[in-house]
Amino acid sequence: MIEVTTIPANQEHFTRLMAFAHEVLNVCDEAGVEPMLDGGLAVFAYTRNPALEVRDVDFGCPESDLPRLCRALQRRGIHCEIQSWHVLQARRDRLKVEFGAFEHWNRGIPRDHEVMQIAGIEFRVLGLDGLREQYRRGVVNTAEGAIDSDPVKHQASREKLRLLDASKATSM
Repeated sequence: MIEVTTIPANQEHFTRLMAFAHEVLNVCDEAGVEPMLDGGLAVFAYTRNPALEVRDVDFGCPESDLPRLCRALQRRGIHCEIQSWHVLQARRDRLKVEFGAFEHWNRGIPRDHEVMQIAGIEFRVLGLDGLREQYRRGVVNTAEGAIDSDPVKHQASREKLRLLDASKATSM
């Protein structure tokens, strides 16, 4: 297991977010859902860049798990909603944990993973090559002229991909 002890720049929010993510992961265990961490927290885990901010937690799981997970979260008093864009969002206060459907968001991306402990919590984390591919797609999909064009998301995806590429280069 890889242990990540670095703390991101937004330490206070991160601490509250990790407590919420831990609660959500406990519900996943009870519901028989095995999510895989991806997104910004996974980027942070691989790069250990303390200048990054982790604002939410993103997981992937089969789309068929989303309704069962939503019901289990609601039974625990956690507000959740399945969005039309193949994502379940769980929220509390200003904290958000999302579950994207593998079949939609990670189609064709290998599900290789690492086991990491982040803030004392064990996560299955999408492998570095898969995460790089996820961000490469994000760069393409948010570029000017793309259907989902978004300059802010495009720049954020480019920067995270750059950090992941640098992380891969230093780990070789």
